[in-house]
Amino acid sequence: MKKNSPELWDQVWQNTSSVEKDIFDLVKEENCIRWQRIEGIVLREFGTFKDLKVIEIGAGAGTNAALMAKKGAKVTILDYSEKALGRAHEFFERNGLTAEFIKQDALALTAEVPVDYDVSMSFGLTEHFKGSDRININKAHFDVLRKGGIALISVPNKYNLPYRIFKFIAEHTGKWPVGEEFPYSRKEFRSICMLIGIKEYSFFGDSLVWSLNFINPMKIVRKIFKLKANLNISGIKKETGTPLDQYLSYALVLYGRK
Repeated sequence: MKKNSPELWDQVWQNTSSVEKDIFDLVKEENCIRWQRIEGIVLREFGTFKDLKVIEIGAGAGTNAALMAKKGAKVTILDYSEKALGRAHEFFERNGLTAEFIKQDALALTAEVPVDYDVSMSFGLTEHFKGSDRININKAHFDVLRKGGIALISVPNKYNLPYRIFKFIAEHTGKWPVGEEFPYSRKEFRSICMLIGIKEYSFFGDSLVWSLNFINPMKIVRKIFKLKANLNISGIKKETGTPLDQYLSYALVLYGRK
């Protein structure tokens, strides 16, 4: 299993995407249940996205940061992969959005990164770390916040069965693309919050039903044979959630306040 490194993520993000797909992906994310829940939290906390200072760490394309920028937030994208930053810049440009892009390691932040953000977030970042780095990468989300700011840290859920089945098969057939990845439980997140001094926090998830795509034969065949995806935006519908999402869905999201 490849180690987490800038070189690994340069490789993951070296391939570009079409303009059509980037526009489709933003609309699709805007209609997913995770974003709906994030939007509800931000509006409850701040009343608006307008002029909020937001940073997405280890962002890749920066889809959720792009949604906040679309609603008026002042967005920063931080990543230590040159290719990932280039991909994010491309994604924002294609969707008619702007952001500040900073190439830095989140475990070694410099004074170039301010500590007055209203919102920090990541989606698929901290599960690629272990040991003390795993604690410190979560801590970095709170280090960049002003007092009262909120962090949203989305990771794979240890108890989502479709994801675990997919991951096991992909790893044992040499098809796993993103190196070391260690899913979380709520218990582990609670332990990390205690270690870094975060007392106000809660959890939510994305769609348990959506996670069935990990073991959907048609989706797997389409991916293996690289069949063209349906990019018809008019066919996108808002996801609806269930009470089981926060416990058994793919995404386990920590929502914490500094």
